[in-house]
Amino acid sequence: MPYKMQFFVSNPQAMNKPTANISNNGLVPTKLSVFKVKLPCTNLLNAEVDVNIQMNISIFSSSNWTGLNFKRRKICRKDPTIGLRSGSSYSSDPHSFFAAPSDSDKVNNINSSTYLFYIAVGCACVIILLIALAVTAYYLNSQKASAKGYADKMRFSMLECTDGQTDRVPSNQTASEQLISCPQHCEVSVAKTPDSQQQFSPPSPSDTSSSQALTQQSQTFLRADTPNNTTGSGLPNFRQGICIPMDTKGTDPRLLLEEISIERNRITLGEILLEGTFGQIYCGTIITEDEKGGEFEQEVFIKTITDQARSDQTQVFLQECCMLKGLIHENINPVLAACLTPPDQQPLIVFHATSEGNLKKFLQKCRMSECGSHYALNTQQLVYMAIQIIRGVQFLHRKKIVHKDLATRNCLVDSDLGLKITDNSLSRDLFPNDYNCLGDNENRPVKWLSIEALLTHRFSPASDVWAFGVTLWELMTLGQQPYADIDPFEMSAYLQEGYRIAQPINCPDELFSVMACCWAISFEERPKFSQLLVCLQDFYTALGRYI
Repeated sequence: MPYKMQFFVSNPQAMNKPTANISNNGLVPTKLSVFKVKLPCTNLLNAEVDVNIQMNISIFSSSNWTGLNFKRRKICRKDPTIGLRSGSSYSSDPHSFFAAPSDSDKVNNINSSTYLFYIAVGCACVIILLIALAVTAYYLNSQKASAKGYADKMRFSMLECTDGQTDRVPSNQTASEQLISCPQHCEVSVAKTPDSQQQFSPPSPSDTSSSQALTQQSQTFLRADTPNNTTGSGLPNFRQGICIPMDTKGTDPRLLLEEISIERNRITLGEILLEGTFGQIYCGTIITEDEKGGEFEQEVFIKTITDQARSDQTQVFLQECCMLKGLIHENINPVLAACLTPPDQQPLIVFHATSEGNLKKFLQKCRMSECGSHYALNTQQLVYMAIQIIRGVQFLHRKKIVHKDLATRNCLVDSDLGLKITDNSLSRDLFPNDYNCLGDNENRPVKWLSIEALLTHRFSPASDVWAFGVTLWELMTLGQQPYADIDPFEMSAYLQEGYRIAQPINCPDELFSVMACCWAISFEERPKFSQLLVCLQDFYTALGRYI
């Protein structure tokens, strides 16, 4: 039987024509025999080649052929050494007069591109590193400048004379000798309770070492009663003759506000800063006169109420606005002017404006730094604000005024962290979660009140000390809610059992010891504001040594 054998490949450039060790034409052997077929690759490129071996066999006649197809697939690899051995090859196109690039040229081009890529990446990394270093240096310098500015303000204020006498500690005493123990009420022990609050109880011989450590810290950071060092410098008068505070008790607030009245056409309302159920605070301007008689615009905050307010709510609003009327101090923000006419329109009460507005809102914005706040407050800055609160309250107490509602919501702050205490007008409406009614038809700041104010409505400078301790806690937590899990109706029993707010995270033990001293059950055992001022000034100075 004759046979014919043919070979077919799918990619002649990757594989040469296959060859067999027998002839392509002949007779089929009568005995079993083996033949071989070579599939030679060209090694010029990487490819997968399909090979078809076709064998035609004639069985009965030369015109009757039977075809057998053997298919196989082979992978051919490129040999990179061919170009190096043969040098530059030429294009297989006979009409081409240009030499084709060799494999070595291609490898060199690839290596050059890789080198350029790595160089570009390295340069970019160096630039990013330099920018990061520059930003870090700028941030550190700004922080140092800010801390230095606060320190200069503190140093200046501490050197200024006040209307009281200052007790000086002999210069030959050391710092440890100058500090004396805290009053007995600061010797407290701390026990964790199931609700993560803290209970304060008198020390016992079985106190733990941690309780003793807290007691020692509390004893270290209070000093004997010393008259305050606040400054008497004040803000410029809006109108002459109002710098003497007046007793507003039993006096119609409209008569008091008439003394600083201003025409309505001189007031321009801007955007709303805070809004409650019936109260609103606007950012606006007023047209006022300077010392030479010229007129200029002044940015102010304007408090007013809506038409939904009842007459008794209007009366309370005006009465509270008069609380700080006529007081001039750098840490007090009294009423500046008022417009009560025409009678059929709601009154407009004008106050000095600050760049950052309400302190509680400012602290909450700093806590949510991803919302765009450009402040990252540190402990020294928070202590600096607490010191300003003390100075403002001291000034009020010298004027025989008890604030009764000391809290961050009733403070304003400037861009340089200058702080001013304001009255509590509209606070019940703008911060409803901070006030509660205990069945006596009166909304009160229950969680800021001292135990005697809560039970017997008795207010004194000592009750302001208690409220300052809660305000200091607000500062250290950046505006969180005190006693958030305690029912307002259970607050009196809770405090009488000795429980207090837990120590804030990242709050130094020294500051929490100050808070604990402010929350003594007996008002006589609480520290004076003069003691608190000396304590926080010393702590502020100590913090400055490590910045």
